[in-house]
Amino acid sequence: MNLISLWPQTAALMDSHPLALFGLSTLIQSIAPTCNILIKETSLSKISEALMYQSVDILITDLQSVEESLQEGVDTLLHLGSQFPNLNMVVYTFCHDSKELWKLFNQQNISLIARGESMADTENYFKKAFAQRRVLSPKIYTALSHINDKNDRMISSLTRSEMDVLKHLLNGMDLQHIAKMKALSIKTVSAHKCNAMRKLGVETDAELFVLLNDVFHQK
Repeated sequence: MNLISLWPQTAALMDSHPLALFGLSTLIQSIAPTCNILIKETSLSKISEALMYQSVDILITDLQSVEESLQEGVDTLLHLGSQFPNLNMVVYTFCHDSKELWKLFNQQNISLIARGESMADTENYFKKAFAQRRVLSPKIYTALSHINDKNDRMISSLTRSEMDVLKHLLNGMDLQHIAKMKALSIKTVSAHKCNAMRKLGVETDAELFVLLNDVFHQK
């Protein structure tokens, strides 16, 4: 079957630099000549607003713009992913921030393509993305491997008692139940939790559970 027949017919593009936006538009037209680019914007906030009134099959975007930070861009994409679960999204970026990329890695409708790959490879990655196949380019994998190594080092710094408490917390137990099961005082169990959070570099329970989900999902 000809993959062109499976390619989306409408697209939205975002890049904060007009020349880069023009270049991206040219690239898309060369890869998918039948694709109709309906939206071109210079920030994700404008893309988000435009998608409220005009639906598209695929969104191709950078992660940040002059109007929004990297974190704001990632948050906007995650919101769009939940708001439009069938929207095929392709992030085309210079970003190598492993922490922010990891948030997007867990979203199955988001492909991640690094700028700086060879032109031939880039065209191939976009063709796969247009054929609704998820793509993670090599430079993205390299960036993500850094957070895996960092997490492994942090986890290895935990004592067995600290690790046990975290695993029970992740399984839904509270401190009181863990203390009763292990015949320890709540104060001791709480100390294990606090020490583990300090070693892992997290300050809130929400940050702790996000990190633990990432780590144990990898393993």
